[in-house]
Amino acid sequence: MMARTHIAFAALMMVACSVGILQRMPQVHEVALAGAAGLLPDLDHPKSTFGRIVPYISIPIAKIFGHRGFTHSLLMVAVIIWLLLTYREEQKIPILPLVIGYLSHIIGDLLTPSGVPLLWPVRKKFSLNLFKADGWMEHLIYRGCWMGVGYFVWVALQRPGHELLHPAQVAIQQWLWQALSHSMIILVQWVRIMA
Repeated sequence: MMARTHIAFAALMMVACSVGILQRMPQVHEVALAGAAGLLPDLDHPKSTFGRIVPYISIPIAKIFGHRGFTHSLLMVAVIIWLLLTYREEQKIPILPLVIGYLSHIIGDLLTPSGVPLLWPVRKKFSLNLFKADGWMEHLIYRGCWMGVGYFVWVALQRPGHELLHPAQVAIQQWLWQALSHSMIILVQWVRIMA
């Protein structure tokens, strides 16, 4: 996945977890933090967004572990959770957005052909191979993630403007049903002609 898609996916995961599981709207800083954490696993790539910011961290990690190595594993997620819980009281670190953002990156890369070594130090990479990075499907996912964030915000705000949108929604549904019915009639006629 590309950096912007990782940010969008992490933001969607943060909003979805907050609204869907915690039953609350996330704070803006939580969504932003999750989006930033969605880029952290790529610290193992010196040309990544964070890699260019902190090359003195990124270059050694890349030399030792390579790209999509240790930083893309469940072991690293466990290390991050342990570190955050250990230092939480002293620093008042918001754990949930960081973990959700980090984990969303690993899930996102799991969907691409390159995959991720979930069980590192075992080098086997797991991949669902659903789409190529920076392909048309990823561009669609990127837009879908931001639409999803908008939807969850709309639901969390108790669907403002729903009364105004309802007539348009009904009209669109009726039009779609009519179009579907018409298409079925044409399909049946076409099958009869071909038979």
